[in-house]
Order: sequence, then structure tokens, then C-alpha cells
Amino acid sequence: MNEKPRSIVFSEFRLDPDNALLWRGQDRVALAPKPFDVLCHLVGRAGKLVTKDELLDVVWPNINVGESSLSVTINALRFALGDDPKAPRYIETVTRRGYRFIAPVSVDLPQAPERPAREWSSPPSQPSGLPSPPRPRWWVGRSGPLEALEDLFQRAVRGERQLVFVTGEVGIGKTTLTQMLIERMLARGVRVLLGSCVEHFGTDEAFLPLIEALQDRCTGDDAPVLLKALRDHAPTWLAQIPGFLSGNEQAELRKEVFGATRERMLREFCELLEVLSAESPLVIIVDDLHWTDYATLDVLSRFARRNKKASVLFVATFRPIDVRIVNHPTWKLHQDLQVHGLSTEIALDRLSQAEVEQYLLLRFDDAEIAHTLATRIFPRSEGQPLFVVSLVGDLIAQEEIIEVEGRWRLALRSPTSQSCLSYDLREMIGGQIDRLTTDEQRLVEAASVAGIEFSAATLVGAMNQSISEVEVICEALVRKGQMLTASGIAEWPNGTVAGHYSFLHSLYQEVLYQRLAPGQRAQLHRQIGEMLEEGYGDQTAEIASVLALHFEDGRDFAKAVRYFAQAADNSSQRFSHNEAATYITRALNLVARLPLENQLTARILLLQRRAWIRRSSGDFRGSIEDLHSLISCAAEAKEVCSEINGLIDLSRFYLYVDRLQCLQFAERALAKSQDIDEGAFKAVARGNSANLNLMLKGWSDEDAEVCRQVLTMIVDARDPRVLLRRCSIACVLYYSASNYAESCLAAKEGRQLAQAIGDEYYYIVFNSMVAFSLLHLGDWGALRQCVAEALEITEKNANRQGIALCRLTLGWLHAEALDFAGARQICDEALDPEVEANPFSLFIGRNLLAKACLGLRDYPAALAQFNEIKRQIGIDRAAMDATIYPHYHYNFSQYWIEVGDLTSAREEAMRLQEITQAPPERTYLALSHRLLARIAMAEQNFEDAEIHISRAISIVEQAKLPLAAWRVFATAANLHESAGDEAKADEMRRLSYQVIKELSETLDHDDPLRESLLAGYATEALR
Repeated sequence: MNEKPRSIVFSEFRLDPDNALLWRGQDRVALAPKPFDVLCHLVGRAGKLVTKDELLDVVWPNINVGESSLSVTINALRFALGDDPKAPRYIETVTRRGYRFIAPVSVDLPQAPERPAREWSSPPSQPSGLPSPPRPRWWVGRSGPLEALEDLFQRAVRGERQLVFVTGEVGIGKTTLTQMLIERMLARGVRVLLGSCVEHFGTDEAFLPLIEALQDRCTGDDAPVLLKALRDHAPTWLAQIPGFLSGNEQAELRKEVFGATRERMLREFCELLEVLSAESPLVIIVDDLHWTDYATLDVLSRFARRNKKASVLFVATFRPIDVRIVNHPTWKLHQDLQVHGLSTEIALDRLSQAEVEQYLLLRFDDAEIAHTLATRIFPRSEGQPLFVVSLVGDLIAQEEIIEVEGRWRLALRSPTSQSCLSYDLREMIGGQIDRLTTDEQRLVEAASVAGIEFSAATLVGAMNQSISEVEVICEALVRKGQMLTASGIAEWPNGTVAGHYSFLHSLYQEVLYQRLAPGQRAQLHRQIGEMLEEGYGDQTAEIASVLALHFEDGRDFAKAVRYFAQAADNSSQRFSHNEAATYITRALNLVARLPLENQLTARILLLQRRAWIRRSSGDFRGSIEDLHSLISCAAEAKEVCSEINGLIDLSRFYLYVDRLQCLQFAERALAKSQDIDEGAFKAVARGNSANLNLMLKGWSDEDAEVCRQVLTMIVDARDPRVLLRRCSIACVLYYSASNYAESCLAAKEGRQLAQAIGDEYYYIVFNSMVAFSLLHLGDWGALRQCVAEALEITEKNANRQGIALCRLTLGWLHAEALDFAGARQICDEALDPEVEANPFSLFIGRNLLAKACLGLRDYPAALAQFNEIKRQIGIDRAAMDATIYPHYHYNFSQYWIEVGDLTSAREEAMRLQEITQAPPERTYLALSHRLLARIAMAEQNFEDAEIHISRAISIVEQAKLPLAAWRVFATAANLHESAGDEAKADEMRRLSYQVIKELSETLDHDDPLRESLLAGYATEALR
């Protein structure tokens, strides 16, 4: 029986196909999937010719790729093995045919023993005096920083979270240090998340480096574990990489993350790290933080400030000079965390002369050459790593150092002459560019516009060449080690497959980009944007921010505006409303560059989008400013419908800022609607005005009739915003008239619609109306469930106004269930200045506190609440909702009865009766008669008391009004008992208790409110 070999050994390498691992001694060699597959196939046929077609069929089955892709992969493989194509030790090129693996191969050798899961010891160092194994990257030095990172890692292993900033000038080796760290961590089985920030293309993309790091990791061996952790602990982050989910899973996820906020994403990411690191440590690296978005900085800040155990080493690199010059918040965050001892800085120094010589020895494998070059290169470069590497590359390009029969030699002329060595790194890079061929210069110039990383296909338009021709030039530069390195294959949504390349260092890209003339730069941006548009087809939304920047710099402003708007939508989907508003602002700044006839319309649409984005983030004042600007633009453009829409939106948004202006803007919208013939549009304006009148002025038969007509006129509307307004009109109309069942149905419809369009604000508003309707219907069990679902959403999303409204609703339920102490505590905890900035929360909260204090017989505290309500109405002129006034007058009248001021009690009861007769608001109309009956009884006027209580009974017997019914029957029982009619008194008590029993039975058996209601009834029935 033939057993599959456990490992394959060649030279100092050990290949483990089953586990997709390649080892060099004790070190794991990082290798992308395609190069690894090519290596496995070549090793499996060691000594034999493997044709290019065979490799393409095996490694890229059913994918149409060119030979250039194979060349890119072979180059990446040779780079990882440290193999020189001119003097190969492992992979030999068979010209025009294929490749042959030429190293001796041994099989069926036992694998190295696995490390215990929690043993995180450093890799064994090389014995003194023995040469280190060849490294294709020729890494040297950094023993101090690596030791510091190792110490911090060991602290992280103990559960002490670590945030490390690796700092230094451009080219100092920050990225190289992180690569050295990654190699060490991977060799020890430590999971690593790697994200990079990209200049221009990532600064406004919220969480981009972290999202890309998670996305890359979800393609690895531990993808199932990570995806499960994301589902369970960070669904908002899973929502950013939906490609790993089925259609049904995506639908469920959308429900889970409904209404999510940036705050929730911050919390969930930190919780994800804590969960992932619970069993094994985790390393996260974010490179080039000086180009990052602000949301990612918030993640770092939140991570550093949390106190929970986390075996996480978080490493971020940045250039201090760059962030200080532009006042990037990275510097402020770094300083703040340092001051509070929440982060560590590792500032990289330049290489010593000995380290430069060691690098040269590894590079050329010749001690004499290394020493000779070091004595000249070090003084010129001062040990600046990128300068050292670039100087060496420059000397090779100028053939001052040449390769003869596989060995490096100095040319006859001195390579160390002053004329061969540049004094300045940027100057030297400029010289390298000048020595490139014309096609090579054109290519790297175009590539500098594409970004630090790019697909060869991106440059096709700029080069006016085919993909294969572009790849040939890229490969030539890669082989010469000039400017570029191969980094795999890129595939676009339209099926285009091409080599993927990156600059050896970002400085090359920066220098090239700065050398471009303005016109040339604009043309290249436009050409690259057009190629990306073609490649992404109907999926351009995925790269909207990149396209927006290319077309902005390419001066195609119409496309730039369109893609900035799309980028704003993407940011909103990441719950990053600030970034979304920034994108819209950038689009607005370009509107003046559009053709004159298109400017006003574009500005109107963008202002409307930004207004709603700002409203979603709670910035009502900012959204109101945008709506004022929109209305002015619409008036100038004579776009009456847009002007009316803006006025209607203003009337609604001012509800939460200045209620006195709500009605004014509603009236303006109504007046303006007379100028148009569209019936539905007129209806919306009429309905909005009448609806706000009912909300803020109180009942009017005329306004109510308008609302009824409008509900009929727009019943078939399809616009979600119109449908939401219809639901709002219906809720207020039906609730004001005590038609709680219809109000509940309309609110449920509005809630469902709000959830479908992703509007948490309206979801909470309509959910509250559902809850209030259920409270008055007496279905308290359903109310509990309704509030619990909304509270779960708002708490996950850290929506303070939503949380407060849910808790106040629960407080109201506790008060009606006679748990006054619980109601008081809930309301006290829910209210604070930020919450009370919302007038509705202020007034409903203060009224509930007054009700709870009355129940507890804390009369001074109750009076304080009434006085605060009067102050808000009288001094601050804040308009209280008409639906809240009945609670206010009822509770205030109760207060005066309790303290013995019957005159004041009657005044409040009469006001209550006055405002509830017209709708009629039957619950509080019945309660107004109950109050007047109690006052009459206190005055020994039993005749008037009988009249009022009879009227109250008549009202509650005609409809389901449980909140009023049990109180009315209880007062009737007290009245009949006073008159000596025990039979009638008993009947009234029976009816009253029956209502109480029915209310209690809607609650779960173990709900404490059942007990409080039943226990408190006897006492409250006597009041």
C-alpha cells in the first residue's frame, strides 16, 4: 500500500503539501496559493520537463489566463526560494517550453514535531559562527526592535493587550520590520491580520484596512472559525464582506445589523479580537497609518482603552513627520495614548555600517565586495535602509557591479566613485527613472497614478497596449529589480485576468507622481478611471471612492460627482455617516465645475442626500442647514416639487430642534403646493400640515378630515417617503381619537417599512407608537415584546435617544402596572440633558416621573416635575405634543386632589375635558369625568359626582379602554359605597377587578408586573 509522503525535502526546505506549508529550517516561508501550487506540481515531477500548458491547466483550471500570469507566479516562487533564474538551484527555465525542478528531492520524512498550542517561544537562533540560511529579502539588523516586539508579544500572551506604534522616516524599514515579525509569528502558528492604508484611495474609506485584513483572512485555512466569530460577535463587520455568505444568510444579516452605528462597529471589533484571542494569541498589523481613515484610528483608540483581557498585539506603523505636517489625527492619538501609558513606541534608527556591510554580504555573497561597498555607501546613505538598497540597485543598473558566471564582481572602473553615488534618495530615484527605457518610463509613470499596487490591466488605456504587452514591460522591471515587484494575479468582475504588481516602496510611487506634468497627470487619471470602469462593469460601486478620485483628478467632474455620491452610500452601509457626509461635501465642491445647466439640479440632489445622512447621525442642525440651502437652490431652479419636499422635510426635522418653526414650514409647503397640478404631491403637503397641527395644536375636525382625505388619496403610493408620511398621518389621527387598534396597525406598517429601507430613526418612532397603542389597548405582553425587540436594536447600536424612548415606554408600563418605584427608577435613569434635547422625550419623561412620584406620594417631587414642564412651555416656548397634554392635565389634577387644593384640581380636570371632548379622546375624556366625580365627592356633592361617574361609565362601556375602565369602576364603587348601596359598589368592584385581571393575564406568569398590579390594586382603587 502506497502512503502519501508526509513531507518533501529539498536543500534546506521542507514542503508540506497537506497543510499548505513551506519551511526553511525552523522558519515558515510565506507563499501565496498559486506559487505554492506551482511548487507542489514541479516538485512532484522533479527532474522532468513541465510544460507551460500543463502548469496552466493544473494551477488555473477552467480559467483563461496568459503565460504572463504564469511568469509572474514563477517569479514570486523564485523570490521566495531565493533562486536566481540566471544560475538556478531549484527551478530551471526550458526556453519557450516550460520549467524543470532540478534540486534533489527526498520524500517520506517525518514532520517536525508540532508546538503545543500555548507555547509561544522564540525561534531558535543560528549557532554562532554558522552562516545564516540565504534570505531572498536580505534582511539585516533590527534585533533590538524585534526583541522589544517579542517582549510585548509575550505580555499579550498573558492577556495584556498591547498597542505598538512603529515610527520612523520614509524608507527606514517600518514595513520590513513588520514583515520580519509576520514571518516569526507564522512560523510559530500565530494568526496574523494584515491591513495597509493607501495614500489618496483610503483616507475617507471608513475601516478600510481592517475590512480588507478580515477579508483576506477569511480566505485562509481558519476561515470557518473567523466567519463564525464574525457572525456571533461582530455581525456589522461580517456585513462588510458579504461575499462569504449565501443569499439567505445575507438577508438574515441585514436584519441583525439594522440600524447599526459606528459606535457599534467599534465595540464589536474589539469584542471580536477578545474572542479570537481567547484560545490563541493574535497579531494585527496596520501599515502606513499616516494615510488611514479616522474610523480606523477610533478602533485603535477604543482597543487601547478597554480593560478586558485580550491576547492581542496590535502593531501600527506611521511616519511622524508626515502626520505632523498635515495635522493628521494619528499624531494626537499617538501622543494621548503615550501619555496615559496605553501604547508603546518603537522608533526605528538607521542601520549601522556593520549592518550595511552584513546586508551587502548577503546580497552579493562576497566579503571583499561587501566591505569595499560598505565603506563608500554608508557615508553617503548614513545607513538609511531604502537609500542603501536603492544605491546598490543603481550601481547594478549602471553595471558598476556585474554578475559573471553566477558570481558578483566589481567592474573594472570603480563603482565607488563620487559620480556614481547620489547624495539624495529622491534625486537618486529620479536618476533611476531617467535611465529606464521610454516604454518603462511611460509604464511606471502611469502606474504611479494607479497607486502603490495595480493590475497590469489598469495601465492598458494609458499605455495604448495590450495586457500582455504591459505585462512584458512589468516583468522586465521585476527581473531587473527596478521599481516594481510582482505580487500575484488580479481578476476583475468582467473576467479580465492580469498580473498584479506593486512598487518596491511607496517613495518610488511618490517621486514618479510628483514628476508628472499637470496635464499628463489628469489624462492618466482619466484613462485609468475608464479602464477600471470597464473592468468592474455593473460592480463599480465596489470601487466608487477610487473612481471618484481618478475622475476628480482626471477632471471628468460629472463622473466624479456620481462616484462620490456612490462612495457616500458605501460609507453609510458601513454606518460611517461622517465619512458619507464628507464624500457628499466633496461632490458638492465639484458642482461648480459641471455644465451650468446641470449645476442646480445636481446641488439639490446632493444637499438632500447630505441632509438625510446628517439626520441619520443625529445632526439635526446640520441637516436643517442643508435643507435651507436645498430650498434656495430649488427656488432658483424653479423646481417646485423639490422646494416643497425640502419644506416638508424641514417641518419634520424642526420637531427635534425648534417646534415653533415646524408649523411655519408646513404652512409654506402647503402654500407652495398650490402652484402645481400633481394631486398626490398636493395631498402630501396638505396631510403633512394637518398632521403637524394635530400633533402640536391639538384636535381640529377640519385637520382630521384633511388627514382622512389624504390617507385615501395616497393609498397607492410607491415612494417609501410618501408611505412613511402616510403611516405617520394615520398614527396621529387614530391615536388622537382613541382608535388604538387602527393606530397600532398603521404604526406596525410604518415600522416594517422603516426597517426595509434601513431607517432606524423612523423605526424607533413607529415602534413607540405601536407600544403606546398596545399600552392603551391593554395588551401589555405584546408591549413587552415590542419594546424588548427595539431595545435590543438600540442598545446594540448605542442609539441613546432610541434607548431612552424604549425605557421611558417601559417606565410608563410600570406606572400603569402600579409599580411606581420601578417606574421612577427607570425614568430617572433614562433622562439626561442629551436625551431631553428631544422635546418628546423631555415631556413624556417628566410626565411619567410626575405620575410615579404621585403614586409614591412624594408630592414635592411631583410638583417639581410639573413646574419643569411649565417652565419649558412658558419660558423656552417648547411645544408639547397634543397627545401628551392629556397625561399632563390628568396627573396635575390628581396632584391637586391629593394635596387638597380642589379648586386647582377642578381647573386641570376641566382643561382635560375640554381638550379631549373634540376628538373624542375617550380614555382621558372618561378619566376627566372620574376626576370631576372625585372632586365632587370630596366636596360632598354626591349628585354631581353621580352625573360625572355615569358619563365616565358610559364612555368606557362603549369601547375597549382598560386604562380608564378599572379606575372609573373603582371610583364608582367608592361613590356607591358612600351612598350605602353595597350591591352596586360590589358590582363596580367586580368590573374594576375584572379589567385588572385581564391586564395581568396578558403578562407572562413570572412577570413581576403581574404581582405589582394585583398587589397595588386594592390601595389605588381607593384613591
